[in-house]
Amino acid sequence: MPSMSRARVVLIALLGTFAAQGGCGGDAGSGGKNVGGAGGSGGATGTGGSSGGAGASGRGGTSGGAGTSGGAGTSGSAGTSGSAGTSGSAGTTGTGGATGGGGRSGSGGTTSAGGASGTGGATGTGGMAGARDGGADARIDGGNDTGATDATSGPAAVRLVGRFDTTDATRPSFSWSGSAMIARFQGTSATLRIDGSPNQFTVVVDGNVASQVLKVVSGTSQYAIAAGLSAGTHDIAVWKRTEGNQGANRFLGLDVTGGQLLAPASAPERRIEIYGDSITAGYGMDGAGPNCPYTPDTENHYLTYAALSARTLAADLHAIAWSGIGMYRNYGVSGASADAMPAVYARIVASQAGSTWDFAKWQPHAVVINLGTNDASTSGDPGTPYETAYLGFVRTLRQKYPDAHFVLTIGPMLDGANLTAIKGHLQKVISTRASEGDAKMSFLEFPVQQQADGYGCDWHPSPATNAKMAMLLTGELRARLGW
Repeated sequence: MPSMSRARVVLIALLGTFAAQGGCGGDAGSGGKNVGGAGGSGGATGTGGSSGGAGASGRGGTSGGAGTSGGAGTSGSAGTSGSAGTSGSAGTTGTGGATGGGGRSGSGGTTSAGGASGTGGATGTGGMAGARDGGADARIDGGNDTGATDATSGPAAVRLVGRFDTTDATRPSFSWSGSAMIARFQGTSATLRIDGSPNQFTVVVDGNVASQVLKVVSGTSQYAIAAGLSAGTHDIAVWKRTEGNQGANRFLGLDVTGGQLLAPASAPERRIEIYGDSITAGYGMDGAGPNCPYTPDTENHYLTYAALSARTLAADLHAIAWSGIGMYRNYGVSGASADAMPAVYARIVASQAGSTWDFAKWQPHAVVINLGTNDASTSGDPGTPYETAYLGFVRTLRQKYPDAHFVLTIGPMLDGANLTAIKGHLQKVISTRASEGDAKMSFLEFPVQQQADGYGCDWHPSPATNAKMAMLLTGELRARLGW
C-alpha cells in the first residue's frame, strides 16, 4: 500500500489521488492471481539465515489469492513530493504529487528464526479441540494425539485466537493477520511445531517481546521460541505479523522442556473484530520509508493500531486485513472488483474461497471497518457504488452481529478531495442505517499522517502514527462501550 491508499486489511477499521499519497497497498483479491505470493522456500533452518530478495514494490498489481509464491509486482515510483510543507499531505510534506504504487512484493524466501528440533522430555500438544472454525476459545489439548475434544476442556491447552480451520483437529490452519497461539507452561524452554507458507511471527514471553522475529520457512516444522528460562510458570504468545495473502500455516503443537503445558489464561471478556486493508495489516511499518519496497520483513501487524487497541483494552482481536483491498474496488481498479472485501470477509483462511467462518461462534462487542483508501486511490471518488457496497456489507454484518457497535473509520493515508468524499459516504451510510433503525454505529477519522512521525514503506503509517491511531480508537471504544 503505497501511501495509505493501499491499505491491506480487519478492524472493520477498514483501518486517491490524495494530494500527496498513492494507493494503500498493492494487490488484493481472493484468488487466482498472485499478489506477490508468499516468500520463497526459505533458507536452511537455524537462527537467522539469510533473507530472500525483497522483490520490487508493484504499483497496483493484480489481485490474487495467497499461498503460492509469486513474483513481485513491477516497481512503482515512490511518488514525488508536493510543493510546500503542509501537514495535511499524506505521503509528503506538501499537498503535491501522489505517491507511486506499492504492490506487495514476493519475498525471496524468509529466514528461519529458530529451526530447533524438538526438545527432549517435552509435553506434546496433541489433538485439536473445538469446532471447524475454532470457535470463541479453541484449544489444542496437551498430552495426547487422539483428536478433537471439547473446546474448553482439558487442563493443558494452547488457546487459539483468530480464525482457525480445525477440520483437521490435529493441525488447525490459519492465515489472517494477528492470528495467535497463547499458552502457559512450567519449564525452561519451549518449541513451536508449525508448518506451511513462509510467514513471520512476533513471540512474547512473560510479557516481553522477543528481539528476534520468528520466520517460518518451508521444509522446517520445529522452532525454538523460548530457551534458558528460569524454572517456574511462563506465559507465551506467538502472533502472526504477516498477512493472509502470504499463505496459510498449520499449528502442530507446543513442546515444553523441564516441565509441562498448563491450562492457558482465560480468554478476555472483550472482543473486537476489524476489517481493513494494508493499513490494518501493518504493511511496510518496519521499513525505513517512504521509498522502500514491501518485503515480509517490513510488515508488522503486532504494532498496528488494531493490535495496540486490543491489548490496551484487554480484548481478543480478529483482524481481517488484505493489502490493496477495497469495499467496492481494489487498488489499481477503476470499476467494481469481484474480490473486494464483501467477497472475502467470511473466509476462515484468506486464500480459500470454500472455507466459511461460523460467525455465531465468536461474537465481537465492536466491529471496526477501515476501508475506502484503495477505493479512492486510483480513480478518485468511488461515488454511489461505494456507498451501495458499504451499506450491503454493514447490513449483512448486522445480521451476524446484532449487538455489536460498529465503528466506520478512514485514514490516515487519504487527504484532500478524496478524503472528503469518503467521509461523506461513510456519514451517509451511518444516517441511512439510523433511518433503518440501526443506532449502534459511529464514525471515527484518523487524521492524515504527519512527516514528523515518519513513514513506512510506500508511504504507509509508521509505528508512531499507528500509536496515535490506537489512542483515538481506544477512546472511541471506551466511550461507546463503557470500557
